[in-house]
Amino acid sequence: MHTINLITKKLRLNIFKNEFNDFSERLEEKLNFLADYILVDQRKGKLKINLKFVSTSEMIKFNKDFRNKNLDTNVLSFPASEDAQKISGELGDIVMSIPYIKIESQNLNRDLEDHMMHLLAHGILHLLGFDHNKDTDADMMEAQEIKYLENFKIANPYRI
Repeated sequence: MHTINLITKKLRLNIFKNEFNDFSERLEEKLNFLADYILVDQRKGKLKINLKFVSTSEMIKFNKDFRNKNLDTNVLSFPASEDAQKISGELGDIVMSIPYIKIESQNLNRDLEDHMMHLLAHGILHLLGFDHNKDTDADMMEAQEIKYLENFKIANPYRI
């Protein structure tokens, strides 16, 4: 199994925590290392990602405004256009509903930090153009997520 060196020269993840300051610095480091690893592996290592932790009400607003769904969800990704990427150096934005993720991780009996790592990998892959609309696409996306998480010693989140 291939493991990664957790030393990075350049942080590629801008984290906006808002009122969610109860996470360890170690989690932020792991999220940064994961983003770095995926971006380099996918040959997008020069780009950055904005990650914003949001409340339930903020996520419902994002979901309603951009997906026409009036409900909370765990993670949403907003890819930047190629022109915007060239100008800003950013692949896009990811928002995570922290209250939703906390409840979801308890319901799934998963470690909160591992679950957040999985959702970040999922969100980044969406920014990179992966989706799960068809079974074959979902299988490909899940395989990528599993591969990236294995490097952080996180169990396959799709195995029950």
